[in-house]
Amino acid sequence: MTHARASSPLRDTLSLLRGESSTFLLALCLAAVAVMLELVPYVLLWQAAIAVDPANTLMNLAGWLLTALIGKYALLSLAGYFSHLTAFRVLYQTRLRLAQSLARIALLRLSPYSSASLRNIILNDVERVENFIAHHSVDLIGALLSPLIAALFLFWLDWPMALAALATVPLALLAQKIFSRGMAERTAQYHRASAELDSALVEYVRGVPVMKAFQQSSRAFRLLNQRLDAYHQLVVNFTRHAVPAWSAFVVILNANLFILLPIGLWRVAHGSLTIGTLLLVLILGSGLLKPLLRVTFLSSMLREIFSGVGRIMPLLDCPPPQPETALPVSNVLQTHQLSFGYDDTNVAKSVSLRFETGRFYALVGPSGAGKSTLACLLAGLLPPSQGDITLGEVSVQQLHDATRAQRLALVSQEVFLLQGTLADNLRLGNPQASEAELWQALTLAQAENWVRSLPQGLHSTVGERGVTLSGGERQRIAIARALVAHTPILILDEATAFADALTEAAFYRALRLARPDTTLISIAHRLFAVQQADCIVMMAQGEVAAQGRHESLLASDMGYQMLWHSQFDLAHWHIRAEETNYVTD
Repeated sequence: MTHARASSPLRDTLSLLRGESSTFLLALCLAAVAVMLELVPYVLLWQAAIAVDPANTLMNLAGWLLTALIGKYALLSLAGYFSHLTAFRVLYQTRLRLAQSLARIALLRLSPYSSASLRNIILNDVERVENFIAHHSVDLIGALLSPLIAALFLFWLDWPMALAALATVPLALLAQKIFSRGMAERTAQYHRASAELDSALVEYVRGVPVMKAFQQSSRAFRLLNQRLDAYHQLVVNFTRHAVPAWSAFVVILNANLFILLPIGLWRVAHGSLTIGTLLLVLILGSGLLKPLLRVTFLSSMLREIFSGVGRIMPLLDCPPPQPETALPVSNVLQTHQLSFGYDDTNVAKSVSLRFETGRFYALVGPSGAGKSTLACLLAGLLPPSQGDITLGEVSVQQLHDATRAQRLALVSQEVFLLQGTLADNLRLGNPQASEAELWQALTLAQAENWVRSLPQGLHSTVGERGVTLSGGERQRIAIARALVAHTPILILDEATAFADALTEAAFYRALRLARPDTTLISIAHRLFAVQQADCIVMMAQGEVAAQGRHESLLASDMGYQMLWHSQFDLAHWHIRAEETNYVTD
């Protein structure tokens, strides 16, 4: 989801320098003075050419030349130091702000972004800004000031020759404008194709195990092939248009020598120009416009940077958290006429529920009924389109992230583990948890036995994204991590899919005995495992179709009856063995 922004790309880029503008300005000023010192050798050369006493004059000029060169490189070194210092601070601050903002942004706003595009923004786009500030900002000052100062000196020296030296500039700009029509749109298309290709590559890498299992080559991954072809075609078209424009610009811009030389020789022949002045004009004039080639190069780089900043700023636009007006006085969670939708599709419609403290609730229903969306809404990860969610009479959306994390824990279907040890991952929500607490949580999550069987136990590494663990093991660790956080409300979104129906039911029983004060909200497809719940909420098409205990729903709700009997028929030999025990509990 994007938002229209009134700020200009330059203003947005400068806003990233917040707090570092004085250091950056100092670097640019030092670079500007160093550029001025570049003109000193040409002035000394001109004075040497017109000197009356060359022997004494050249010795004095050599001393000034050495001083100017030392001063220039000293100033450039200082400018580079301060520009790098600014760049590294901007890099750190921008990435820190992005990380903090991503933690606050609602999932709905992040839905248009793929993991590859977010990685590209946080790494590549920020890196471009850092590179420009550290290296190219000083170059840009030199590329802009050097021809300006040289042109002013030429005008002071001989204004007709200065005009002749600049005669090719409008011709070069005109040629570039003609050849560069539509370049901005082609550049935008190129960056879109590059981002789409990055996303396809990430998806391809993640899908390698599946492709190997079915003996498929990379050609079978159509999305990657399509985006590679699109990227290749865009690069070819971009090159066909860019090379002629650049070549014409370079050739015409450097053609001023063919104007200066004949005019200068003609004026020398007529006595209106000295040989020494002509020599200096030819040296300065022939190199006068070469820095503009760097300006052109840096201008294309600036377009890339501005484009990247345009992708960075929407993520930084997340407003900072407002001061909490009140803290929840209880852990009763309620939804009030809650509705939510993606675009024109309503996923939740006027849902009003009350979750009492220490009770077990199960959200059931067919696929697409809106259960997982409701779980994200309850956890405060999605903002409701209408209605509200309150925790102890305080809106969940008004709670700070830290407060919400202390009260609500969500274990979703997609488990994410950080690179590190099992203990590191388990302590994510409670860094001070003791090992005894970790083992208790692992016992409840039915992960104690296999963790103890590991050579390093809790200190075993899980690898990035938990690649060293199976899907079921990752789910167990995620449940244990939520239990270690000791939140009053625990929301499980298909988090027990790793277990069969009997094991899942045993898990709920053990959890209820160990944590009787915890409000448990579970989303489950298998009704047998959750028939012991204090309240089962039957959902259909985003609405609450019915709610009550298992026996009541089985007697009164047709949808629940159909769902129960379909699962009963598929696994009747499991259920019949345990049905009597659970009904009498």
